[in-house]
Amino acid sequence: MKALVVDDERPAREELVWLLGQCEGVEVVGQAPTAEAALELIHTVQAEVVFLDIDMPGIGGMRLAETLREDPDEAPAVVFVTAYENHAVDAFGVDAVDYLLKPVRLERLQRALERVRARNGHPSEATIERPAKPLSRISVEQRGVYHVISLEDVVFFESEDGIVVVQTAAEERFITDFSLKFLEANLDPETFFRCHRSYIVRLDAIESIAPWGAGTYRLVLDREADLGVPLARSRANDLKSLIPWSANAFDS
Repeated sequence: MKALVVDDERPAREELVWLLGQCEGVEVVGQAPTAEAALELIHTVQAEVVFLDIDMPGIGGMRLAETLREDPDEAPAVVFVTAYENHAVDAFGVDAVDYLLKPVRLERLQRALERVRARNGHPSEATIERPAKPLSRISVEQRGVYHVISLEDVVFFESEDGIVVVQTAAEERFITDFSLKFLEANLDPETFFRCHRSYIVRLDAIESIAPWGAGTYRLVLDREADLGVPLARSRANDLKSLIPWSANAFDS
């Protein structure tokens, strides 16, 4: 699916282009800093979806969407991307497929893409017989700034009261917007493992597997720091298929 990104702020365009690069089946075919420039590009690059800011110099995003609506058979789908909530009613009045608030989260962007696929007659991601492109990096927020973390530096993800925390090898902890369900679906299954309802662990960080009472186990990640995460009994056989251990280990 060919996408065009339109925003007068270059950092915002680059961030969205990077996020789209994490999504399977999407190709960013162009960028534009104004609605006028986008209007010239849309048909040249044959864009199927336009990610469009609203408040821009010139005619602005809303006027561009109205112009595209005049030729609905040829118009690409429009997804508004803005920092303001007060344009939502007008946005859907010009047949926008979705309305995303900045800063855009990857999980929310992927839901918008599913809506675009449905509108354009593309198959759902769930029906495509290929694995989703695994994530290689994520962003975490600290004091209003989004920092990029390589997943090579992540030891585990932990859900605390619905908030997912990232633990790094440098013993840093960050809060992220992503759910464990989303991460489980988008991480490389040969690298990360859902060991418990509240944890996803990096497989090569596991030093040992030890009984931990009540039929559960503990995955020891750092003996000296006494760092570990629980392994649910129901997940033991799945882990054994990835890290084989003795057939009679932990037998009661």
